[in-house]
Amino acid sequence: MFDLMLKYFLCIIMMLLPISVISQVQKNGSSLYPTLESQREPLYTEIRTLHHSSEDSMTILAIFRIQYDALLFEKSTSFRGAYVAFPSLEIESKDSNGIIKSRIQWKDSVFASNYEQTNSESLYAYGLRAITVVKTQYVVMIALMDKGQIIKKVRMPKIALQEYANPLFTSENPFSDAFSPDIFNGNIPFSSKKQYAVFQLSSKVKNYSASLIRLRANEEYAKHVKPVSATRTELRSNITIMPEFIEESATSRPIPLIVKESPGMNLLIVQFPDNVIAPGRYSLILYHSEKKGRQDSIRFDFACLWEDMPKTLISAEYARQTMKYLLNDADFDKLSGGTDLEIRKNIIDWWKKNDPTPSTIYDEPMAEYFRRADRAFTEFQTINESDGIMTQRGKIALLYGFPKERDIEIPSQGIKKELWTYPPPINKRFVFQQESGKNFALISIEDAK
Repeated sequence: MFDLMLKYFLCIIMMLLPISVISQVQKNGSSLYPTLESQREPLYTEIRTLHHSSEDSMTILAIFRIQYDALLFEKSTSFRGAYVAFPSLEIESKDSNGIIKSRIQWKDSVFASNYEQTNSESLYAYGLRAITVVKTQYVVMIALMDKGQIIKKVRMPKIALQEYANPLFTSENPFSDAFSPDIFNGNIPFSSKKQYAVFQLSSKVKNYSASLIRLRANEEYAKHVKPVSATRTELRSNITIMPEFIEESATSRPIPLIVKESPGMNLLIVQFPDNVIAPGRYSLILYHSEKKGRQDSIRFDFACLWEDMPKTLISAEYARQTMKYLLNDADFDKLSGGTDLEIRKNIIDWWKKNDPTPSTIYDEPMAEYFRRADRAFTEFQTINESDGIMTQRGKIALLYGFPKERDIEIPSQGIKKELWTYPPPINKRFVFQQESGKNFALISIEDAK
């Protein structure tokens, strides 16, 4: 449904442009893109303490995801993939005296289907380890290694079993029999339509409420966020969360936690209000009362981050150059505001005015447009054109999406052709031609048969 809505949205914009514009390509700003760096991490972890059936023990739960691009892949002969990596994760726990109390490892094989996947910054391998230890305070060190090389080492904050430890955030429904937590270093991702915080508690305290406070929304979103309304809380009695297996093999999808019955344990679920979370800083305050007239609170700070933000949006000026395909010269000039922040505000404001779902903060058409730009940058690079976005094929891909039907004619007399066919509602065929030593040029737009 969203893809269809986005196509209609961009089609309306294209109807406002003269056909002659489609063959024109601006190369301004193309040198900005290669300098951009990914904001993603090679390793994301969530460490939590869970209650154990034994009063003297607790469970340390480590959930993690490892970026493919961080691993050292080699060719594989396995049917599971053309390339394989052998990462290992060491989780070391020390007590308050610095004495190592436990050291566990996770090792597995991670497969990639092709070479492109081995360099992917958006593909992750997921894993899980759980260990039962004596109930006390610990410092946890985590080291990600591959072929003996340390890729990343993380020292986690001190942990101990508490009545209300840090929550697990999830965009899945924790009221079901299982859910997968967001593995985001204690933060939450931008773009989730629903967001929950899940606390495992003992049954000592039974009355809870929660409030969400926006400390600071990133300035470019400040005028678009709604006031934070009341959160919804629900306390589920005699329920706990645990992994199905204490050592989970590498998987390409998040690992679910099982919601199951457990006498003496409670599960507090806090549902955030819809469409109020934009990139920025937040606090979740948990209130509880043990006796009538007495109320205590504890505060949990976290960030909302746009982890998979397209690279073409990192530089505001480059993003503005990329939008030239959608705008006439006057509107294009209006987006220029001087500072990076001012340009970014102008870009977000423009997309918000044209957003088919304005009630949501996350702008799906904007994200999709710039995701297309990321792909076009490399896919349409040539010796003569270092920035695939600024090519004629790149422009059509940004406006209409990448075609499912992309036919390439065998070169004849030094001429190569590509035919891109789009079904309804676009119902067009774009014909590109490349003469020997020259760039691809759009030579015709036809009605698809």
